[in-house]
Amino acid sequence: MATEILVNDGGAPARIMNLGAANADIEAGLFVDINSAGKIIACADDAELDADSGHKKALGVLFVDAVSGAPTSIITGRGVVCNVQVTEDIPIGSELTLSGTAGKLEVTADSGQHNVVAIGLAASFVGYGSDGTADATDSWCKVLLV
Repeated sequence: MATEILVNDGGAPARIMNLGAANADIEAGLFVDINSAGKIIACADDAELDADSGHKKALGVLFVDAVSGAPTSIITGRGVVCNVQVTEDIPIGSELTLSGTAGKLEVTADSGQHNVVAIGLAASFVGYGSDGTADATDSWCKVLLV
């Protein structure tokens, strides 16, 4: 992990917690969830609000890379500033939601139908992936968790 994940918790009620073992290898900076077997997974797409599904929630942001079967470190809470992985260019001030790309965020198309999980605090940037190299697929954004 070459991109810093936790920028500042500002004294916010945030915690870094081990909430279970990783179901598979997961990169830092992704939003994670827990499956029915109690394993930590990258979050799936934000389900649109309807009578059956409600909004998709996330446990938090993975603090460091996780190896399959190993404990995880997850940043939880609100008011925390983090660098997270995103799928597209993020304008400053954008409301962000979970995307169709596991664990990454995108600009919220309709906040009435999708769960806003963060606000973009800076324009997105190319960061470094777990392999220590930067490329166009490693897009990051500084966000405030809400």
